[in-house]
Formats: sequence, C-alpha cells, structure tokens
Amino acid sequence: MAVRAETLQRWALRILLASAMPFGRAAEAVGEAANGSGALVLENAACRVEVDREYGRLLRLLDCEGGIDLRSPSELAENFRLLVPVAAALRNFVQGKQQRLARVERGADRLVLHWDGPLRDERGQAHDLAAALSVELRGQAVEFRFWLTNRSAARVTEVWYPALGGLHAFGPPAVAAQTTLNPPPHHGRRFTRPFGQHLATYPSLNMGFMEVNNPELGRGLYLGAHDTMARLKGFFFLEAIAGESRNVAAWLIHYPFTPPGGVFEGAPLIAQFHAGDWVRAGREIYRPWFERTFGLVKPEEDWIRQNGFYQMIMILLPEGNVNYRFAEIPQLARDGLKYGLTSLQIAGWQRGGHDNGYPYYEPDPRLGTWADLEVALRECHALGVKVYFFVNIHVNNLDTEWYQRELKDYDFETLKGQASWIDGWGMGTLASRMKLTTPLMAFGDPSFPALADAHLEYFKQLARVGADGLHIDKLFPSPLNFNPRIVLSPDQAPGEGTVRLLERISRVCRAIQPHFRLSQETSWDRSLSFGAATWWAGNMSVARKVFPELVETVGLYQPYDYIGVNDAVRNGHAVMVAPFHFNRSMDDARWRGLAAYIRDVKQVRDRWADYVFTGEPIEPRAVTFAPSEVPPGIEYAAYRNPRNGRRACVITNRGAAPAVVTLAGFGGEAGRSLRLESPGQAPVAIETPARIAIPSERLVVVVEEDKPSEASP
Repeated sequence: MAVRAETLQRWALRILLASAMPFGRAAEAVGEAANGSGALVLENAACRVEVDREYGRLLRLLDCEGGIDLRSPSELAENFRLLVPVAAALRNFVQGKQQRLARVERGADRLVLHWDGPLRDERGQAHDLAAALSVELRGQAVEFRFWLTNRSAARVTEVWYPALGGLHAFGPPAVAAQTTLNPPPHHGRRFTRPFGQHLATYPSLNMGFMEVNNPELGRGLYLGAHDTMARLKGFFFLEAIAGESRNVAAWLIHYPFTPPGGVFEGAPLIAQFHAGDWVRAGREIYRPWFERTFGLVKPEEDWIRQNGFYQMIMILLPEGNVNYRFAEIPQLARDGLKYGLTSLQIAGWQRGGHDNGYPYYEPDPRLGTWADLEVALRECHALGVKVYFFVNIHVNNLDTEWYQRELKDYDFETLKGQASWIDGWGMGTLASRMKLTTPLMAFGDPSFPALADAHLEYFKQLARVGADGLHIDKLFPSPLNFNPRIVLSPDQAPGEGTVRLLERISRVCRAIQPHFRLSQETSWDRSLSFGAATWWAGNMSVARKVFPELVETVGLYQPYDYIGVNDAVRNGHAVMVAPFHFNRSMDDARWRGLAAYIRDVKQVRDRWADYVFTGEPIEPRAVTFAPSEVPPGIEYAAYRNPRNGRRACVITNRGAAPAVVTLAGFGGEAGRSLRLESPGQAPVAIETPARIAIPSERLVVVVEEDKPSEASP
C-alpha cells in the first residue's frame, strides 16, 4: 500500500502540473539547460525575469516600463525554503538554493523548475521530498506557484517562496532609501540599512497583499497572495548579508504542516509593478481579483449597511439580569422609530443571556418562547422596523453539559493540546466586570461539521420566526488549529471552516428570508462577501481604502455624547446607539436630548447618504478654506458620490464655542453653487466663497449642486 500511495502522489503532482501549463516545447533536462550560457529568461513588454540554470535561484526581476531593476547578488539569491523539523533541530531548513535542478519545463511565457529529490537540509540529512516552482508571465504580472510532495517521515511545517530579492535597491541609490512597505500598519518601514526582517500575516492583515513602494518614483511593486483557499499565510521580508553584499527578499510563507504522504500546493503569488501608491494597487489589482473570485456585497443590497444609525440592546445579561422580555421588543422598536431609527439589534436573547450559554441559540425561558419571539417580530415589521440578532460562531461556554460532552472536542487547540483561547466578558455586575464571576468561553472551530450544523439549525429557526439578519461577533478565527481531530490542515481549518459556514448561513437563511443579511465583528476582507457592515472602527480602515462600500461601526453609550455623533458622521461610520452600555432604549428620559439630535442628524445624512455614507471618501485637500488654517476644534472630511461625481464635505466643531469658517470651495473654485445642510434647519443655497457658522458640538454638510469640472481634484 505504501508503494501504491507513493506512486499515486507522484502521478498526482505530475497531473497537477501538466494540467496547469500549456508548454511551447518539451521539457529540458537540467544538464542541457546548464550547458547554455547565462540565465533562464522570461520577458515581455512589462517585465523580465532571470533564473539561475543550475539551482533555480531567482536572480532578477526587471520592470521594463518603470526601470526598477531588482537584482539579487548571486551568492545571496534564493528560491524556496522548507522547514523540516528533526529531533536534533526544530528550526531545520531545506534550502532550495542548495538543491540542483532535476529538470526545467519551458513554455512561451512560463518556466517550471523541478527538484525531484531527495533534498538535503542544512545539516546534510537527505529527505524524500520533491518540489516544483513555476514562474509565469501574465500580462503586467509575474505569477509564482509552488508544489511539494512529501515522501519523507517528517512533517513539513513551513514552505517559503519565491525569494524575490533586490528590494533594498528599489530605484536609483539617491532615492532607494525612500522605499517603504505598505499598506498600514507597515507604512513607514523603510528598506534602509539595516533592515532586519518583517513578517505580516493574513488573516491579520485586512487584505491578502502587500506592496513595496517608492513615493519619489511614484512606482510600486504589488505582492498579492491570490489564494482561493482561506488559510494562514505570511508576507516575510528578510535581509541577508554576505561580506559587502546585501539582499532584502520577499517571501510568501505557508504553514501547511504537510504530513508524510501529503501533497501541498501553495497560493499563486502575484508580483506586479505599477504606477501610484498601495491604494491604487489594491483597487486596480487586488480588488478585481477578489470580486471575481469571492464576490462582494453591494451596499444597495444590504439593509444593514444602509443604516447609519441603529439601536443595540441586551435584554438578558450573562449574570441573569433581565432588562426586557420578548413581548417588550416592539416597544423598543417604537422607541427607536420615534427618533428615525428603523433597525434594532437584540443581544442576550438566547439561553444563558449575552456571552453566556453559547452555542445554545434558543430562547431563554425567562424571556419567552419561539412563538413569543415570532409575535414580537411580526409587530416590529408592521411598524417598519427590522430586527436582527447577536450571535457567535467561534465561541462555546465551558460550563454547559453540551461542552463537557461534545463541544470540547471542537476547540481550537495549541500544539500541546490545550484550548488556544479562554476568556469572557462581564456585563451585569461589578464582580463580573472585574472578571471574578464572568462565564468563560473557548474558541470553537466551525470546520467540524457537527458544530457548523448545530449553528445552522438554530439560525434557520431564527429566520423562520422572522429575524431579518444576524450580527456575528468575534469573527477572528485562530491562525492555526492543532486539534488532532480536524479534517482540514491546521492552516486551513480556521479560515476555510469559517468561510464555508458563513456561506451556508447566508444561503440557507436567505432562502427563508430573502432580505436576510449579516454583519460581522472582524478585520478580514473575506467577510465582505457576506456583509458590508463591520465592527469596530479601526478594524477595517485599511480595507476601506480599497473597498469603500464597507462601513465600520462605533458605539454611542452616554446621553451627552454629541461629539461622538458628529465624529461618526464625519468619518462615515455607522453608529450603534446603545444607551447606558446596551441596557436601555434611546427614549430613556436622560437620552431624549441626544436622541432628538440623532434624529435631525440622521435626516441630513439619509438625504445625502450617496455622498457622505455610502459614497467614496476622498482626500481632505479636495476641500479648501480661506485662510487655509481652520479654527481650533474644526475638523472636516470629503466624499464623492460615485454615481454622479459630485462632492460633499462634513464639517464638525468640537469646540466649546461657535466657530466660523470661510469655505473657498472644492478645489478652490469660486462661484460654485452649493447646498448647506444643518441638523434641524432648512437647507440653504450658498455660493463659494461662503462664510459658514458652526455651533459648538454640532456639524454641517455641504454638497455640490452640479458636477465638478474635469480639472478639479
């Protein structure tokens, strides 16, 4: 059986490679390739790639259009590394640069480099491993792919490729030191000497790409992992030095823990030179691939995304405090509707209360029954209010019989077999907030079918009784799961299990309620295929530059936080209205002043939502003032309506006194007709330059009446 399995693995790898590459001519033996002069070369109008003939090291990547010439010194050039732990050395690498090529397959725009094995590690020990690296020109881009067959007795825990070097010399010496890593939070990490190393993982990064950019040249190199599988990856930048030679190379690292007898296929790494900054690269390269591959929820099709303000109330706290019962939900809906809010999120509705009893997503008997909930939702819908429910798919409480009997087997686990995360949040008592009596939870992995199926059955029942959607909280799957019971690999189970369950929830619940939608607490762009509303502000700010249709959320908890309302509107955030930290409705007597202001602000924002809420944020320099320095306490943000190209700005005053600004216009164009909107007041037509008075702790919205000229910023 072992021989047959090995034979099947060899054939599987060959078929995989053959099916992916239409070759222009037959494969070369490595000896034939080595007898030629120079390097193996691929070239088109966009770029040139040079590869060492003997070991398959990546020597050069030339930007034919922009003149960026990335060269690795021959003594520091590499191609792949494999981490193969042995008893004597857990950090034991097989260095691809030390392995002679077995053969090279060539096509018009593609090279496939083969190392048939065995491969020797740094200690000289041989391992029965076979590897292949493909390099292919695809229009403006170069695509690198990697395959591994593990016939050894060890697990291959890490796979690194393609060692794209020369990044320390991105441009002429006079400006190369300006080269930086993007997007944030890596912005500002320059390729100066010494560089050292830098690792950024995805998920953790909002999006699956990084970029090397030189602002002096207006040129960048996009590095994107175009992976259809949701699995952990790392973008690693490593400096190597040998004597006077120096090289900074980019690697894509996988953590597959490929077992003996296993076959691994890495993500395509796309390397593409481009003009402009990382935002342009994200919008023009990453986003089109993401939309084609995974799809993207449109704001106009997502009622949760369309709501700039909503109420969020916990009706049962984890310590057993009952704030409201199902029969009182319609009154909570009326309280919000009184101030213009047409959506209500309910937390703590299920057995055990908020952050307790998970995953028993069934009505707590203290609140009512499924039938009681259905009656309440029917009444809310008659009022014109949508209601959705707070849930989790990753956390299970430790003190339930279900957990002790079964769910403990579905935990995310460390290599030592321990739960990778245990925590809880207190809400109802001081002791709980001090984490003395807090119900504890462990992260569960929804790649286990039984756990995913249990969630789905509960959520289907919610849809049947009339729920309009779900908010899925704590959507931060562990990077790796070493639970020995998983079916997927440790790097795939967390992400791929999550995505598959999200897809099932969305598909099945929408079959029951076509308008059923999801929001998520997350920092991961894959969630945008299922819902465009996210928690919290800051989690997805980088992704928002590339996917401006997403919205981040801020919480509003105290009854005099007018500045919080203004800041949220200026920044384009959704506002969770959660009076007294989720415990009361916004019609509480102490909240009515702020609630009335929210009503007036919401009317303005709703009227111009296509500009300042679902519109595209643009650079603040699009708005000019005279003088250019605005008074203390004045802040502003600019937006563009993508449908008509017209612009708008939100100006806020956090100062204790009224302030006056003179708006020169959008781009300083005098004589432009604008509309001035102030909460609670009639709109006013103005013309630039315009003198605008803004009361203390208030805001105004200014909108262009006609489309700007082509010369406008």
